[in-house]
Amino acid sequence: MASKMSIKISDDRATRKMVSLRGLILLWVVAWLGLLSGCEQPVEPLRIGVLMKIPRPVEMMMGMMPSPPPQKMESTANGHPNLDWAAELVNAAGGIAGRRLELEYIDFTGQDLQQVIATSKGVAGDARYVAAIAPPGSDLLAAVADSFLAVNKPIVSTTSAAAEILRAYGGKGVVWRTRQSDIAQTELLVRIAKDEGRKRIALLSTLDSGGYTFFSWFGFFAKELGYPDDAIAIAALEKGVACDAAVQTVVDHKPELVFIAAGADPEQQCAIRKLAQTPELRVLVADTGLDSNSLMKLGPDAMRLEGLSGAGSEQFTQAFQQRFGNDPLAPHGPSEYDAVLLLAYGLAASGGQGGQALIDAMKSVVDGKEPGNIGWDASGIASALTQLSQGQRPTLIGATGALRFEPGLYVDLAASTLTRWRMGPQGLIPFQRYFTGDAAFLSSGGVLVAPNQLLQSEVMDSAWTPKVDKTDAWAVIASLSSGWSNYRHQADALRQYQLLRARGFSDDHIVLIMADDLAKSIRNPLPSIVRNEPNGANQYSQVQRDYQLALSPSDLTNIITGTITERTPTVIRMTEGSNLYIYLVGHGGSQGIPIAATTASEGLKASSSTFTPTQLREALCTLQTEGRLRRALVVIESCYGGAFGDATYGGMELGCGPAGVRTPLQGALLMSAAHSREVSYAGAYDAEVGVWVNDAFSNQLATKLTKAPTTSLAELYTEVYLRIPGSHASLYNAAAAGRLSSFQVSEFLTP
Repeated sequence: MASKMSIKISDDRATRKMVSLRGLILLWVVAWLGLLSGCEQPVEPLRIGVLMKIPRPVEMMMGMMPSPPPQKMESTANGHPNLDWAAELVNAAGGIAGRRLELEYIDFTGQDLQQVIATSKGVAGDARYVAAIAPPGSDLLAAVADSFLAVNKPIVSTTSAAAEILRAYGGKGVVWRTRQSDIAQTELLVRIAKDEGRKRIALLSTLDSGGYTFFSWFGFFAKELGYPDDAIAIAALEKGVACDAAVQTVVDHKPELVFIAAGADPEQQCAIRKLAQTPELRVLVADTGLDSNSLMKLGPDAMRLEGLSGAGSEQFTQAFQQRFGNDPLAPHGPSEYDAVLLLAYGLAASGGQGGQALIDAMKSVVDGKEPGNIGWDASGIASALTQLSQGQRPTLIGATGALRFEPGLYVDLAASTLTRWRMGPQGLIPFQRYFTGDAAFLSSGGVLVAPNQLLQSEVMDSAWTPKVDKTDAWAVIASLSSGWSNYRHQADALRQYQLLRARGFSDDHIVLIMADDLAKSIRNPLPSIVRNEPNGANQYSQVQRDYQLALSPSDLTNIITGTITERTPTVIRMTEGSNLYIYLVGHGGSQGIPIAATTASEGLKASSSTFTPTQLREALCTLQTEGRLRRALVVIESCYGGAFGDATYGGMELGCGPAGVRTPLQGALLMSAAHSREVSYAGAYDAEVGVWVNDAFSNQLATKLTKAPTTSLAELYTEVYLRIPGSHASLYNAAAAGRLSSFQVSEFLTP
């Protein structure tokens, strides 16, 4: 028995061995046949979606892009030479983690804005794409960015330079731009004027995304570089409106140098032609909306122009000319090339992974400081990909220069090269290069430049003291704009309201004025909620509004002076011992703040709806003259808000009484978000709500008032001033307002 069993076991083992051997032979044959037939499983490429209008041959003929030589047409006709060239070199170096880099062009030619957003959202949600190249311009980037933020997928823009993109998406690691913000170029414009000894300067700018950064930062840099307010003129070019009035405003200022920053061609051409009627004026054009072919069509009017353009390295330009027979697409050609390199390098560092791994890798790549600079050409790309995949982090050089980004923010290049040109019969003639990373540039240490402390308004202690002790306090809180896009204004006002209520103010001592069109708006994804900070508290809780915006400037004056009328039944009722707090927010200009303005452009215009510096001053003077004012603190959150304090515009410092016998407006202090030639800035963008939810100045002010309500007015101003990049928070009438260093702001925040 035992013997038979033993033999059976032995036979079974032999059978299993034979089956196993046959299986191995079969697998080997299948594999061998597969190799012969080329049937191995293909490795999926790493795809980048490129959102763009595909250039057509007719567009090439019109000069909208360089036409590649015939032999290159096949490889570039359906894409873009700078992008394709970079991807080709990445793949020639072996690709990324054994996978090819593939650019897939998504054409949105003929689509309206909503269709472009939908197309982009599709790319964001498609797992086949690890990243995307953004559609052109800041407006489209802003329109699609939140879709990529929601899924943590990087998107890189090669054309956007608007400062608001940096403010909105800084630090998140999803939105990247291979151009520097126009903030640095704005500084360069003013520096050129300063270096040439120009005493009076002016800016003509559109208020679109292409021009607004120049419009908003020009006054700031002019002040930082030593220009007095009256040496600066800024005028807006409006879309579809003749430029005559704006140009005449500038000409009347008698500047020695005029800058044009027009994001749209019609406005640029109009300004150039109009300025040509004053031939002694020198004109320099920023690179926003720059189209050399369009300038050439201006004929003799263009021949005296100078301007700036983004530039890559001289070596990159020469290499492109060798390969394609013409110049790279200025000013975006080098930026397009670098967009592919940035994503390829990030993927090399992440091992081909997308999502958060890619975002973290991109940050580590551009933060790299290991010895040795690696260039942008074929050998440099191969070396970079190898070193990055091995965990090394060398300094990387792109076509635009070093791939260094704003520390901690990452959206924008930290520095760039700009070329200055003059117009010649055959086109633009470069004659000077500037590097914005030069230590002399204020923006070289971080493009969101903080104001120089030495330039803050003088904080002085005057001898004036109130005649009586405080008996009560009143407040007028007014958000004077309307519409969803101005969400931040009402949110700022509501936060001021809630701050006062939390400090014990009763509603009958606060007059709250606002459009009240946010909480129940169909655009509000959080019904009945209004935030003033991302993920912040609901500022709309238990709000008692007194007026919407069906008010005239004289109605607002009546509310402040306590004049009851049929239109103003609810007013403040001041007495000799009353303190008054006024907070006004909206779109403003040097003439004041229009009631119910919906855009910055409307805010700049004087109209019958504008509440003026003179009206505010006269209302306060009425209270003083009638003995119904102990102290007043006025806060203005608007562009050009300093006009409400500046005597030049009829503001508070002009004093009370008729000309020649004016007396100071005693006990009254005004703090503005910006001086009379500056804009104020949105502060925080809330991706969940899809809108800016606060202004930078008001957010800092409210934060300080909440955390330290017993701080002195002098401390409050100094701390807020230093925390607002891009504008100079300003004090007015301090010489008549008493001891600001010892007077606590809580006197206005408690009943």
